[in-house]
Amino acid sequence: MKQITLWLGLLAMMVAPVRGADAPKFYAYCVEVGVKGVTPRPLAEQAKLLRELGYNGIGLALPLGDELESNLKPLDDAGLQAFMFWTSVNVNPAKGDACDPKLLAAIRKLKGRPATVSVLLTGLKAGDPQGMALAVKRLRELGDTAAGAGLRVSIYNHVNNWTESLPFIIEVVRKANHPRVGFNFNLCHWLKVDGDKDYRPLLRENAARLFCVTINGAQRGAATWTHGLIQPLDKGDFDNRALLATLDEIGYSGPVGLMCYGVPDDARDHLARSMKVWRSWFAK
Repeated sequence: MKQITLWLGLLAMMVAPVRGADAPKFYAYCVEVGVKGVTPRPLAEQAKLLRELGYNGIGLALPLGDELESNLKPLDDAGLQAFMFWTSVNVNPAKGDACDPKLLAAIRKLKGRPATVSVLLTGLKAGDPQGMALAVKRLRELGDTAAGAGLRVSIYNHVNNWTESLPFIIEVVRKANHPRVGFNFNLCHWLKVDGDKDYRPLLRENAARLFCVTINGAQRGAATWTHGLIQPLDKGDFDNRALLATLDEIGYSGPVGLMCYGVPDDARDHLARSMKVWRSWFAK
């Protein structure tokens, strides 16, 4: 009888809602991107779909021209927020030392929006030390510009970028030493690069600089993105609830993004399934 009671108690812990009074804002990005034979629907239609399914927002590539305003309008019309914009920044001194003025101008145009600008640092092999000085210079300039617009800049951990490894990214953030410069925790790329490690100590020790989090269903040890490291939330064996509990523990209060790159199912179907799982995690 005692064994049965113990088992029921453990089962209740496994299915219990994530701690915290309210669910974080939840957004999706890279919807219908990287899917063979699929052309992503226009942004206005995507925004409408996300809103219908209950998502709070979206993540987008940051346009560096006049199209920024035209991309923001359908989001505003649908009542969605753009929580993350990603862009690429070169850190190879041989490829130029000036930050793109169009990028700085685009960040200024986002003033008043709850967005994080996530930067993919490119131009060198992962961790190449010759990129450090230029990376620090650029991140401080971006941080200053973001501060003027009320935004933050976050280094995107991405396979095959200069900053593909999260521990290295945190080293870069510390050297930049700017209050508006932090780091992303992108689950699928973490699993690809550092999946054999425990993410919890890293997040706990650097909670103040964790500016952006993205999750998805994932199969630990998988070699592929599609059907492997990037799946809807109802697939895979990675424990996202444990990750969310860690975020709650360290006081992360930002939105959480759903990575959808390469998910081959019908977008409405897999987005609805992920939303159903997300809501179940926070059910009272």
